Amino acid sequence: MEPTISIPQHWKYPRYIPGQRTEQGEIIGMKYYAQDTYLGKQYGEGWRYVMLPDKNQEDEEHQLEDKVKLLTPEQLKTQLEGEIDYYSRQLEHMKSLLRAIPVTATVATAQGGKQQETPTQAQKKSWESPPTLESFIDAAQVILKQISQHPDYLALDYQPDLTVGDAQTALSYLKDELDTNQQSDTTTKSVSD
Repeated sequence: MEPTISIPQHWKYPRYIPGQRTEQGEIIGMKYYAQDTYLGKQYGEGWRYVMLPDKNQEDEEHQLEDKVKLLTPEQLKTQLEGEIDYYSRQLEHMKSLLRAIPVTATVATAQGGKQQETPTQAQKKSWESPPTLESFIDAAQVILKQISQHPDYLALDYQPDLTVGDAQTALSYLKDELDTNQQSDTTTKSVSD
């Protein structure tokens, strides 16, 4: 059985629900100023919504129902895709950390002597080799793409000498240069063999 919330019949029904994403942030709470209360008489009857503009801060804002603006489907899609990308990168990072944990093998001697725990050979290599430059370039390109599509960035009237697109182009050139160097290294090795 799903939990339900009953609203008194003489109250207006709310337009929005907790968890909805709006231009002012995510709705994290609601309160109603009834007509026959001090707050209702003082400030007007109706719903007030508690918004969390930034989930990484404790500041919250209160909005009248008429002032709440839902995100457009495109804005919501962009925001959700950005979060999916962010959490996917976090997941990949945690998986790499998990792979870097040394696995130990217990070796027992024939006479039942002391057991020795040593990292396996494959695990030794995983923490000795740093991420490649290409993986950093790929990560930077993903981040720059997310910046260029972020609603806050799109809302800015920002016209610098160098743009996010310039940074993306620079990374593409850097990746091309790496590919060229790797191809020439491969060609040099095959010629010398």
